[in-house]
Amino acid sequence: MLYEPTTLASVARLIGDCLEGDYGIDADSLFAELKIDRSKFAEPGSRISFAKMNELWSRATAVTNDPWFGFAVGNMARPSDFFVLGHAWLASATLKGALRRLCRYGHVLTTQGSTLQLLDRHDTCVLIESYSDAVGPRQKAAKDAGFVALLRLSDFVTQEPVRPTSVSLTIDPEFESTRYSELFQCAVTYGAEEETWVYDARELDQQLAGNIPEVAQATDRIAEDYIRSLDSGTVATAVRSMIMQTLPSGRTSQDTIAQRLHRSRSTLQRQLSAEGTSYRDILESTRRALAERYLADGEYSQVQVAFMTGFADQSNFARAFKRWTGISPGEFQKSA
Repeated sequence: MLYEPTTLASVARLIGDCLEGDYGIDADSLFAELKIDRSKFAEPGSRISFAKMNELWSRATAVTNDPWFGFAVGNMARPSDFFVLGHAWLASATLKGALRRLCRYGHVLTTQGSTLQLLDRHDTCVLIESYSDAVGPRQKAAKDAGFVALLRLSDFVTQEPVRPTSVSLTIDPEFESTRYSELFQCAVTYGAEEETWVYDARELDQQLAGNIPEVAQATDRIAEDYIRSLDSGTVATAVRSMIMQTLPSGRTSQDTIAQRLHRSRSTLQRQLSAEGTSYRDILESTRRALAERYLADGEYSQVQVAFMTGFADQSNFARAFKRWTGISPGEFQKSA
């Protein structure tokens, strides 16, 4: 997959705050290892690649040695942590309207390939999140944080807590725990193919005290504009396309690509940073994706694949491929 999904950078900030506040663990070294710039947290709407975020969840869970780390992060969440989606949520007329906004603007949080929908079924409303196999699985801690954060957001806007009447989770049955049944206050099923929360429709239709139609409409417009900026027409996609064109020639320096895109090097760096990525990340991910595709096709020799992905010789290509995948190009070709 050549399009790299991203996640709202404020989620990484929450992880750091939780590590330091709840566990007394310095998060700076973790951010430095993953090349996550902490200064981006102050920029509204800034983003981080999904791959880095997924790894951050994994390492944070490991360093805390707490399988319920996601619950701690979710408990820190506030509407303001979710950029324009949080403001749209607060201004919604009903919890049903807020959940519909979550479904509509879910890509504000992450473009990692999940699909959210709210369905009306008789006297119930069913919130369903399904995942795309193309991106790979999310960390359990990330899912846990999302569950807790969503319920906290609900509690922010309702006078009395509203909970589902039943829940099905994709969480593996080995993690079955009273932590989940106590969180949702209802029956919980594990090992499902989708996250499914069933609500009493009457509870979702209750009017919310924070309803401000003008604010809701304004935030809707901002959210829609923001999501449009995250689609396949991003600067990162233009860079990736240009890299694919120039790889065989070996002329893939950042200066060359910036010039071809009619930008200065510093402007290109700034725009890519705002999209949660960097030139080096895009070059690496593009080379890897193309190499895997060419090797799997079986139509090219390793020497040809090395040339087509911009390497000077086969040995450099082989070293890079093993760093990316943990196996040699030959081993990958055999398995494919």
